[in-house]
Amino acid sequence: MEKQQTEKEGRRSTIIFIAVFAVIAVISFFFISEAASSEGNFTGVYNTLDDKRTNVMELMAGTAAAATAISLIPGDGGTPIADQMADMSSYFMFILAAIFVEKWLVGITGIVAFKVIIPIACLVLILSRFFSKDKMTEAGVKLILFALMIFLVIPISVFVTEKIDASYQESMKQTIEDAKKESEDIRKNSESKDKNALQKYFAKFKNGVNGQLEEFEGMLNRITESIAVLIVTSCVIPLAVLAFFIWLIKLMTGISISVPTIALPKSVKRKGKI
Repeated sequence: MEKQQTEKEGRRSTIIFIAVFAVIAVISFFFISEAASSEGNFTGVYNTLDDKRTNVMELMAGTAAAATAISLIPGDGGTPIADQMADMSSYFMFILAAIFVEKWLVGITGIVAFKVIIPIACLVLILSRFFSKDKMTEAGVKLILFALMIFLVIPISVFVTEKIDASYQESMKQTIEDAKKESEDIRKNSESKDKNALQKYFAKFKNGVNGQLEEFEGMLNRITESIAVLIVTSCVIPLAVLAFFIWLIKLMTGISISVPTIALPKSVKRKGKI
């Protein structure tokens, strides 16, 4: 009699367990996934990324204009600065690509997490009641944690970068304005009918042409600093947030989520040897 009662309670708990995770899977698939992928629920994230994209494009345009203006300065003194500014286009393209990937991931991770991974995790947990319980339970928990992790990485990293960007916003805006102004002044004077217009323009600087080049050198340093900040906020911080989540999950649950490593080719390894 006691054995039958135990079996009955076991069947009841199994039914409740299956029902709970079946409901979670259905809610996640049909309702949460829609909310998690809706642009309207992430307006702040999209606005921050759009503002960052605008800053990058304005800074890229200002840098290109400055490089062109420097090439109009008499002599070859500005050539190294112009070349360095021209080479920065690849960094801007990399940062823009990272921003577009972040915008794409905001919507897609919600669908992947709640319409695919969590329903699969619920199925795995349901099956764990009938098969290898410990291993399948751990696999199900891993999948749920992984789904929540990939869903939260971008919003949290954007929130962190927004605070960092705010402290550099004025400096970046000033750099963009200076680059545009100096470039426009040189362009206008170079196109002036007055042949001495450009010389008169450079005369306002303390050391003439050299003084103007010093201005552009300072601008190059500020642009380089802005690029460094943008790389950190667009690439480094999202990866750091992901690493933090992995560490936090391992700390709280004892479950290790391994990240695949990329093996270097032997030729690269040989080059690194002394």
